[in-house]
Amino acid sequence: MSTPGPVSVSDVLDFQASSSAECSVNFPPAICIGSVTVGGLVASVATKYALSYASKHPKLRFQTDLRDAAHQFYRPIMPANGIVTMKLHEVNVGRGWSNLRVELFQGEPRRICASANIIISNLSLPGVTLPTGWHLSPPAHRVDLSQLESHADPDWVCYHVGFYPNGFRRGQSYAKNFIPVHWPPQITYVEQWVVPGWDCTPLGSRDASKPPARWTNDMIEFVTDLILPVQENFILRKPDQPKPLGSIAATLDFALAQNEARERGDHEWRKLMNDGSLDFEGSLLINSTLSMSTEIKKRLPAEGVRWLYLRSEAKRVQNSRMDLEVLVFDEEMDLVAISHQDVHLIPADLKNTRTSAI
Repeated sequence: MSTPGPVSVSDVLDFQASSSAECSVNFPPAICIGSVTVGGLVASVATKYALSYASKHPKLRFQTDLRDAAHQFYRPIMPANGIVTMKLHEVNVGRGWSNLRVELFQGEPRRICASANIIISNLSLPGVTLPTGWHLSPPAHRVDLSQLESHADPDWVCYHVGFYPNGFRRGQSYAKNFIPVHWPPQITYVEQWVVPGWDCTPLGSRDASKPPARWTNDMIEFVTDLILPVQENFILRKPDQPKPLGSIAATLDFALAQNEARERGDHEWRKLMNDGSLDFEGSLLINSTLSMSTEIKKRLPAEGVRWLYLRSEAKRVQNSRMDLEVLVFDEEMDLVAISHQDVHLIPADLKNTRTSAI
Protein backbone atom coordinates (compact mmCIF):
# COMPACT_ATOMS: atom_id res chain seq x y z
CA MET A 1 0.00 0.00 0.00
CA SER A 2 1.41 3.39 -0.99
CA THR A 3 1.95 6.12 1.59
CA PRO A 4 -0.76 8.83 1.52
CA GLY A 5 0.68 12.05 0.16
CA PRO A 6 0.41 15.64 1.36
CA VAL A 7 -2.81 17.56 0.83
CA SER A 8 -3.03 20.55 -1.48
CA VAL A 9 -2.72 23.88 0.34
CA SER A 10 -4.82 25.45 -2.42
CA ASP A 11 -7.61 22.99 -1.60
CA VAL A 12 -7.33 23.71 2.13
CA LEU A 13 -7.75 27.44 1.47
CA ASP A 14 -10.63 26.84 -0.92
CA PHE A 15 -13.14 26.22 1.88
CA GLN A 16 -16.67 27.52 1.44
CA ALA A 17 -16.75 30.63 3.62
CA SER A 18 -20.20 32.14 3.87
CA SER A 19 -21.15 35.80 4.02
CA SER A 20 -22.30 35.29 7.62
CA ALA A 21 -20.25 36.28 10.67
CA GLU A 22 -19.56 32.65 11.58
CA CYS A 23 -17.82 29.90 9.65
CA SER A 24 -16.55 26.38 10.46
CA VAL A 25 -13.48 24.67 9.06
CA ASN A 26 -11.57 21.42 9.55
CA PHE A 27 -7.79 21.69 9.60
CA PRO A 28 -6.05 18.70 7.97
CA PRO A 29 -3.76 16.54 10.15
CA ALA A 30 -1.25 16.51 7.27
CA ILE A 31 -0.13 20.13 7.89
CA CYS A 32 1.08 19.84 11.46
CA ILE A 33 4.18 19.85 13.58
CA GLY A 34 3.56 16.89 15.82
CA SER A 35 -0.15 17.11 16.64
CA VAL A 36 -0.44 20.89 16.25
CA THR A 37 -1.56 22.72 13.10
CA VAL A 38 1.15 24.98 11.61
CA GLY A 39 0.47 28.51 12.89
CA GLY A 40 0.99 30.06 9.47
CA LEU A 41 -1.82 27.92 8.09
CA VAL A 42 -4.12 29.06 10.90
CA ALA A 43 -3.24 32.65 9.99
CA SER A 44 -3.86 32.10 6.27
CA VAL A 45 -7.24 30.46 6.90
CA ALA A 46 -8.40 33.30 9.18
CA THR A 47 -7.31 35.90 6.63
CA LYS A 48 -8.93 34.02 3.76
CA TYR A 49 -12.21 33.95 5.69
CA ALA A 50 -12.05 37.73 6.26
CA LEU A 51 -11.34 38.43 2.57
CA SER A 52 -14.08 36.05 1.44
CA TYR A 53 -16.51 37.76 3.81
CA ALA A 54 -15.50 41.16 2.42
CA SER A 55 -16.03 40.02 -1.18
CA LYS A 56 -19.71 39.37 -0.39
CA HIS A 57 -20.25 42.52 1.67
CA PRO A 58 -21.90 45.47 -0.17
CA LYS A 59 -19.58 48.04 1.47
CA LEU A 60 -16.39 45.94 1.46
CA ARG A 61 -16.48 44.16 -1.88
CA PHE A 62 -13.86 46.52 -3.36
CA GLN A 63 -11.51 46.00 -0.40
CA THR A 64 -10.44 42.40 -0.91
CA ASP A 65 -6.67 42.74 -0.54
CA LEU A 66 -4.83 42.01 2.68
CA ARG A 67 -2.89 45.05 3.83
CA ASP A 68 -1.87 43.91 7.31
CA ALA A 69 -2.77 41.11 9.72
CA ALA A 70 -1.82 40.63 13.36
CA HIS A 71 -2.49 37.16 14.78
CA GLN A 72 -2.29 36.03 18.38
CA PHE A 73 -2.15 32.39 19.41
CA TYR A 74 -3.54 31.42 22.83
CA ARG A 75 -3.61 27.63 22.70
CA PRO A 76 -2.75 25.11 19.97
CA ILE A 77 -5.24 24.10 17.32
CA MET A 78 -5.18 20.32 16.88
CA PRO A 79 -7.05 18.55 14.08
CA ALA A 80 -7.77 15.67 16.47
CA ASN A 81 -9.87 18.06 18.57
CA GLY A 82 -12.39 18.51 15.76
CA ILE A 83 -13.96 21.41 13.95
CA VAL A 84 -12.77 25.01 14.35
CA THR A 85 -15.36 27.76 14.46
CA MET A 86 -14.42 31.23 13.25
CA LYS A 87 -16.35 34.32 14.30
CA LEU A 88 -15.93 37.62 12.48
CA HIS A 89 -16.49 41.12 13.86
CA GLU A 90 -16.63 44.30 11.78
CA VAL A 91 -14.48 46.64 13.84
CA ASN A 92 -14.49 49.50 11.34
CA VAL A 93 -15.73 49.89 7.77
CA GLY A 94 -13.92 52.74 6.05
CA ARG A 95 -13.47 54.21 2.59
CA GLY A 96 -9.74 53.55 2.18
CA TRP A 97 -9.38 50.52 4.42
CA SER A 98 -11.42 48.54 6.91
CA ASN A 99 -10.68 46.56 10.06
CA LEU A 100 -12.03 43.08 10.72
CA ARG A 101 -11.42 40.76 13.65
CA VAL A 102 -11.59 36.98 13.43
CA GLU A 103 -11.64 34.72 16.49
CA LEU A 104 -11.05 30.97 16.26
CA PHE A 105 -12.60 28.50 18.72
CA GLN A 106 -12.19 24.77 19.19
CA GLY A 107 -13.20 22.06 21.65
CA GLU A 108 -16.07 21.30 23.99
CA PRO A 109 -16.66 23.52 25.80
CA ARG A 110 -15.62 25.92 23.07
CA ARG A 111 -12.44 27.84 23.93
CA ILE A 112 -10.72 30.59 21.99
CA CYS A 113 -7.46 29.40 20.38
CA ALA A 114 -6.41 32.35 18.22
CA SER A 115 -7.50 35.75 17.00
CA ALA A 116 -6.65 37.96 14.05
CA ASN A 117 -6.92 41.72 13.58
CA ILE A 118 -7.00 42.21 9.83
CA ILE A 119 -6.76 45.39 7.77
CA ILE A 120 -8.19 45.03 4.27
CA SER A 121 -8.00 47.51 1.40
CA ASN A 122 -7.55 47.82 -2.35
CA LEU A 123 -3.79 47.74 -2.97
CA SER A 124 -4.21 48.97 -6.53
CA LEU A 125 -5.43 52.41 -5.42
CA PRO A 126 -2.86 55.15 -6.16
CA GLY A 127 -1.03 56.91 -3.35
CA VAL A 128 2.30 58.37 -2.28
CA THR A 129 5.30 56.37 -3.51
CA LEU A 130 8.84 57.37 -2.50
CA PRO A 131 12.25 55.72 -2.93
CA THR A 132 13.74 54.88 0.47
CA GLY A 133 17.16 53.63 -0.59
CA TRP A 134 16.70 50.47 1.48
CA HIS A 135 18.28 47.27 0.20
CA LEU A 136 18.83 43.77 1.51
CA SER A 137 22.05 43.58 3.52
CA PRO A 138 24.02 41.49 3.05
CA PRO A 139 22.74 40.89 -0.47
CA ALA A 140 21.28 37.54 -1.44
CA HIS A 141 23.63 34.89 -2.78
CA ARG A 142 23.82 34.70 -6.57
CA VAL A 143 21.33 32.24 -8.01
CA ASP A 144 20.12 30.90 -11.34
CA LEU A 145 16.52 29.86 -10.76
CA SER A 146 16.42 28.05 -14.09
CA GLN A 147 18.95 25.59 -12.67
CA LEU A 148 17.70 25.32 -9.10
CA GLU A 149 14.74 23.00 -9.54
CA SER A 150 16.86 20.59 -11.59
CA HIS A 151 19.50 20.71 -8.82
CA ALA A 152 22.08 22.03 -11.28
CA ASP A 153 23.24 25.22 -9.51
CA PRO A 154 26.53 24.32 -7.73
CA ASP A 155 26.19 27.18 -5.23
CA TRP A 156 22.86 25.98 -3.82
CA VAL A 157 21.70 22.66 -2.38
CA CYS A 158 18.21 21.24 -1.82
CA TYR A 159 16.78 20.00 1.46
CA HIS A 160 13.20 18.75 1.47
CA VAL A 161 11.74 17.17 4.61
CA GLY A 162 10.18 13.79 3.88
CA PHE A 163 6.41 13.56 4.30
CA TYR A 164 5.07 10.86 6.61
CA PRO A 165 1.36 10.95 7.55
CA ASN A 166 2.32 10.77 11.24
CA GLY A 167 5.81 12.24 10.97
CA PHE A 168 6.75 14.91 13.47
CA ARG A 169 7.94 17.48 10.88
CA ARG A 170 5.38 16.71 8.18
CA GLY A 171 4.17 20.32 8.13
CA GLN A 172 7.62 21.47 7.04
CA SER A 173 7.50 19.22 3.96
CA TYR A 174 5.20 21.79 2.32
CA ALA A 175 8.23 23.87 1.30
CA LYS A 176 11.10 22.47 -0.75
CA ASN A 177 14.14 24.44 0.42
CA PHE A 178 17.24 25.53 -1.43
CA ILE A 179 20.05 27.01 0.68
CA PRO A 180 23.54 28.25 -0.15
CA VAL A 181 26.36 25.72 0.05
CA HIS A 182 28.75 28.22 1.63
CA TRP A 183 28.00 30.16 4.85
CA PRO A 184 30.07 32.49 7.05
CA PRO A 185 31.51 31.03 10.30
CA GLN A 186 28.97 33.03 12.33
CA ILE A 187 25.45 32.67 10.95
CA THR A 188 23.24 35.62 11.89
CA TYR A 189 20.40 35.05 9.40
CA VAL A 190 18.98 32.32 7.18
CA GLU A 191 18.21 32.67 3.49
CA GLN A 192 16.37 30.16 1.35
CA TRP A 193 14.56 29.87 -1.95
CA VAL A 194 11.39 27.79 -1.69
CA VAL A 195 9.04 26.09 -4.11
CA PRO A 196 5.82 24.37 -2.97
CA GLY A 197 6.44 20.86 -1.68
CA TRP A 198 2.94 19.40 -1.74
CA ASP A 199 3.09 18.56 -5.45
CA CYS A 200 5.82 15.98 -4.74
CA THR A 201 5.54 12.31 -3.89
CA PRO A 202 5.80 11.75 -0.12
CA LEU A 203 9.53 10.94 -0.17
CA GLY A 204 10.67 11.88 -3.67
CA SER A 205 10.53 14.45 -6.44
CA ARG A 206 7.63 16.30 -8.03
CA ASP A 207 4.72 14.12 -9.09
CA ALA A 208 4.57 14.52 -12.88
CA SER A 209 0.88 13.63 -12.89
CA LYS A 210 0.09 16.86 -11.00
CA PRO A 211 0.40 20.43 -12.26
CA PRO A 212 3.22 22.38 -10.58
CA ALA A 213 1.95 23.99 -7.38
CA ARG A 214 2.37 27.74 -6.91
CA TRP A 215 2.55 30.18 -4.02
CA THR A 216 -0.45 32.53 -4.07
CA ASN A 217 -1.43 35.66 -2.17
CA ASP A 218 -3.54 33.53 0.18
CA MET A 219 -0.41 31.60 1.24
CA ILE A 220 1.94 34.43 2.22
CA GLU A 221 1.37 34.02 5.95
CA PHE A 222 1.71 30.25 5.59
CA VAL A 223 5.06 30.44 3.80
CA THR A 224 6.54 32.84 6.37
CA ASP A 225 6.06 30.09 8.95
CA LEU A 226 7.94 27.49 6.86
CA ILE A 227 11.38 29.03 7.32
CA LEU A 228 14.33 26.97 8.45
CA PRO A 229 14.94 27.73 12.16
CA VAL A 230 17.33 30.53 13.05
CA GLN A 231 17.88 30.01 16.75
CA GLU A 232 19.88 26.77 16.76
CA ASN A 233 22.64 28.46 14.75
CA PHE A 234 23.39 30.56 17.85
CA ILE A 235 24.06 27.57 20.13
CA LEU A 236 27.74 27.10 20.94
CA ARG A 237 28.88 23.48 20.82
CA LYS A 238 32.10 21.55 21.13
CA PRO A 239 33.46 19.80 18.02
CA ASP A 240 32.58 16.36 19.42
CA GLN A 241 28.99 17.33 20.16
CA PRO A 242 26.18 16.60 17.64
CA LYS A 243 24.96 19.44 15.47
CA PRO A 244 21.60 20.87 16.58
CA LEU A 245 18.87 19.45 14.37
CA GLY A 246 17.63 22.83 13.12
CA SER A 247 21.03 24.39 12.47
CA ILE A 248 22.33 25.19 9.00
CA ALA A 249 25.30 22.88 9.67
CA ALA A 250 22.95 19.93 10.25
CA THR A 251 20.70 20.94 7.35
CA LEU A 252 23.66 20.92 4.98
CA ASP A 253 24.45 17.37 6.10
CA PHE A 254 20.85 16.32 5.46
CA ALA A 255 20.90 18.03 2.05
CA LEU A 256 24.13 16.22 1.11
CA ALA A 257 22.66 12.85 2.09
CA GLN A 258 19.52 13.54 0.05
CA ASN A 259 21.60 14.67 -2.92
CA GLU A 260 23.65 11.47 -2.84
CA ALA A 261 20.48 9.36 -2.74
CA ARG A 262 18.95 11.32 -5.61
CA GLU A 263 22.08 10.92 -7.75
CA ARG A 264 21.99 7.17 -7.07
CA GLY A 265 18.53 7.13 -8.63
CA ASP A 266 16.70 6.46 -5.37
CA HIS A 267 13.04 7.40 -5.90
CA GLU A 268 12.69 7.97 -2.14
CA TRP A 269 15.74 10.23 -1.86
CA ARG A 270 14.17 12.39 0.88
CA LYS A 271 14.03 9.46 3.30
CA LEU A 272 16.30 10.20 6.27
CA MET A 273 16.31 8.60 9.69
CA ASN A 274 18.05 11.39 11.61
CA ASP A 275 16.44 14.69 10.52
CA GLY A 276 13.39 14.60 12.80
CA SER A 277 10.98 13.96 9.97
CA LEU A 278 9.64 10.86 11.74
CA ASP A 279 10.29 11.39 15.43
CA PHE A 280 11.01 14.37 17.63
CA GLU A 281 14.69 14.04 18.48
CA GLY A 282 17.88 16.02 17.94
CA SER A 283 16.39 19.51 18.24
CA LEU A 284 17.53 21.54 21.24
CA LEU A 285 14.88 24.25 21.13
CA ILE A 286 11.17 24.35 20.26
CA ASN A 287 9.48 27.45 18.85
CA SER A 288 6.22 28.54 20.42
CA THR A 289 4.85 31.47 18.42
CA LEU A 290 2.80 33.83 20.56
CA SER A 291 1.99 36.33 17.84
CA MET A 292 2.55 36.87 14.11
CA SER A 293 2.07 40.02 12.07
CA THR A 294 2.38 40.34 8.30
CA GLU A 295 2.33 43.46 6.14
CA ILE A 296 1.86 43.05 2.40
CA LYS A 297 4.05 45.25 0.21
CA LYS A 298 3.18 43.77 -3.17
CA ARG A 299 0.55 41.41 -4.52
CA LEU A 300 1.66 38.30 -6.35
CA PRO A 301 0.15 37.63 -9.79
CA ALA A 302 -3.33 36.10 -9.60
CA GLU A 303 -1.98 32.77 -10.85
CA GLY A 304 0.74 32.75 -8.17
CA VAL A 305 4.48 32.15 -8.50
CA ARG A 306 6.67 29.10 -8.34
CA TRP A 307 9.57 30.64 -6.39
CA LEU A 308 9.86 32.82 -3.29
CA TYR A 309 12.98 33.99 -1.46
CA LEU A 310 12.86 34.09 2.36
CA ARG A 311 15.30 35.95 4.62
CA SER A 312 14.82 35.37 8.37
CA GLU A 313 16.68 37.02 11.23
CA ALA A 314 16.51 37.26 15.02
CA LYS A 315 18.01 40.33 16.66
CA ARG A 316 18.04 39.12 20.26
CA VAL A 317 17.33 36.00 22.29
CA GLN A 318 16.96 36.53 26.03
CA ASN A 319 15.16 34.56 28.74
CA SER A 320 13.48 32.42 26.04
CA ARG A 321 12.09 35.53 24.30
CA MET A 322 13.05 35.81 20.62
CA ASP A 323 12.03 38.29 17.95
CA LEU A 324 11.84 36.92 14.42
CA GLU A 325 11.64 38.89 11.20
CA VAL A 326 10.90 37.21 7.87
CA LEU A 327 11.20 39.08 4.57
CA VAL A 328 9.52 37.61 1.50
CA PHE A 329 10.72 38.42 -2.03
CA ASP A 330 9.47 37.32 -5.43
CA GLU A 331 11.49 35.86 -8.31
CA GLU A 332 12.68 39.35 -9.28
CA MET A 333 13.85 40.03 -5.69
CA ASP A 334 11.07 42.58 -5.22
CA LEU A 335 9.82 42.83 -1.62
CA VAL A 336 6.43 41.10 -1.20
CA ALA A 337 5.85 41.01 2.55
CA ILE A 338 7.37 41.70 5.97
CA SER A 339 6.46 39.38 8.81
CA HIS A 340 7.31 39.55 12.51
CA GLN A 341 6.86 36.89 15.16
CA ASP A 342 7.10 37.00 18.94
CA VAL A 343 8.56 33.60 19.80
CA HIS A 344 9.03 31.81 23.11
CA LEU A 345 11.79 29.21 23.00
CA ILE A 346 11.30 26.02 25.00
CA PRO A 347 14.23 23.68 25.76
CA ALA A 348 13.46 20.43 23.97
CA ASP A 349 14.10 18.31 27.06
CA LEU A 350 11.21 20.10 28.77
CA LYS A 351 8.78 19.57 25.87
CA ASN A 352 7.19 16.44 27.24
CA THR A 353 7.25 17.49 30.90
CA ARG A 354 5.97 21.06 30.84
CA THR A 355 2.35 21.97 31.53
CA SER A 356 0.75 24.48 29.18
CA ALA A 357 -0.14 27.77 30.83
CA ILE A 358 -2.05 29.17 27.86
